[in-house]
Amino acid sequence: MCLAMHNDLIRLIECNYGIKISNVEVINDHTYSKVYLLKSSTDKYALKEMGESNASQAEHESEVNKYLINKGIQIPKLYHTTTGNHIIFNDGFMYILYEFIEGKMYDLNTAPDWFLIKQVQTLGQIQSVLKDYENLSSEKGFGQDFFSKEKYINGKISILKKIKAAEEKNDIILTVALKERLKHIKRVSYFEFECDKFTYISTHGDLYINQIIVRNGELVVIDWMYPGYSLACFEVLMSYVYAAPECKDGVIDVKKFKPILDEYLKYTELNLYDLKMMPYFLYHYCIFCSFTPPYEDLSVDYLRIANLTDNLANWLYDNVEKLSDELISLK
Repeated sequence: MCLAMHNDLIRLIECNYGIKISNVEVINDHTYSKVYLLKSSTDKYALKEMGESNASQAEHESEVNKYLINKGIQIPKLYHTTTGNHIIFNDGFMYILYEFIEGKMYDLNTAPDWFLIKQVQTLGQIQSVLKDYENLSSEKGFGQDFFSKEKYINGKISILKKIKAAEEKNDIILTVALKERLKHIKRVSYFEFECDKFTYISTHGDLYINQIIVRNGELVVIDWMYPGYSLACFEVLMSYVYAAPECKDGVIDVKKFKPILDEYLKYTELNLYDLKMMPYFLYHYCIFCSFTPPYEDLSVDYLRIANLTDNLANWLYDNVEKLSDELISLK
């Protein structure tokens, strides 16, 4: 990589951290963020770059990072500037410097069996440790406001506008994809969620296979900007679906998921309502929290997620009730 292209970045790191960088490489380039591999004469670092609008989410990451490391959770160390800050602001962007983790990352739906068990154990351990961490927001992620009828109305309006634009361009493929999404919005809009019946827990918030690096047989969990108080039933199913090879076409086999769920229940108790609504929430998440067509501007890893969630939504359209009944029967 030509260092001249990154001279400003190199100066920024040297000025704020006192580290002389000898090489810069972009290792992850998403629409709204980048991750650079920085090399000095003695070490490697991961530098995350994103818009300043993310500052409020990143504000408490340093405290969470220190707490989890002290509790024995495997996560990358976060570096502080010479003035003690963990965020640099420059020219409309913010930067955070981390330890670079040497290890292996698995692609979506390529995890071996041992990883699936280790992943859910890691999730359970993280949630157990965070129970005693007092500085996370007590506001419920995915609370009752998240399921407001306005969401469905606005989602429908947005998709209808995109359909009209696609039809005007005679883009048949995009039109079909958008009409498929409209079908799912209508289906999901009939679901009723009673949030006071869910089990909520302090958690990573987005733990899945793309957030995990395997180092010496241990799982190192990255991206700690968004921990919070969220649905206990969510990450256990999402992390399994995104990792398990048997789910690559969006199909969930309860018999294969059962050992994963059993392992999770060693750490966190789920009630019947959690089990009943687990697939309904996952379906809702696929439609409102994943990507919306068109997908041509997505990075490769995000495109894989978009395709998986589309397949999953299509399967859940016909099978969400059946899956819910099967999960209840496991209790």
